[in-house]
Amino acid sequence: MPILVNKIVIPGVAEIDMDINATVTHKGSSFENYNTLAFYNNVIKPNLKDFYKDELNSRKAINACITLYHLADWYIINDKTKRNELKSKIPFNEVLENIANGTKHCNKTKKYQTGRKEGSYIDTKLIVDDGSKTYNLIDILKEIENFWNAEFKIKS
Repeated sequence: MPILVNKIVIPGVAEIDMDINATVTHKGSSFENYNTLAFYNNVIKPNLKDFYKDELNSRKAINACITLYHLADWYIINDKTKRNELKSKIPFNEVLENIANGTKHCNKTKKYQTGRKEGSYIDTKLIVDDGSKTYNLIDILKEIENFWNAEFKIKS
């Protein structure tokens, strides 16, 4: 158990008051990511980059999907109607929602299911399947990243 000291006394030499103050330099959401662009650049872009370099790593895929899906919540904070309008413009947003919420709540009945496409003559890929069509997850994420880059006026 730590012992907290507020004064040090050295008999015959000195008394030192331990006036230690900590200053909180930023209060708000997610540490130093105090606005949407900071969250995008400091969290989402590195998550995407990590996944693109290691595209069969499901942990990196999940982190990229969850953070990317929640960017709309950062972008339009207090107006659910406007946020839903924005979400309707984001390509494959329903896929991200299914992955983000399906992962968080272990929901195996969502419309879009995830898995791996493997075979002798094809590269293994993480995929998303809606029952009628299969998509490569990396292509979906790149398309969504391009949407947000355009929204933030960031050159790819």
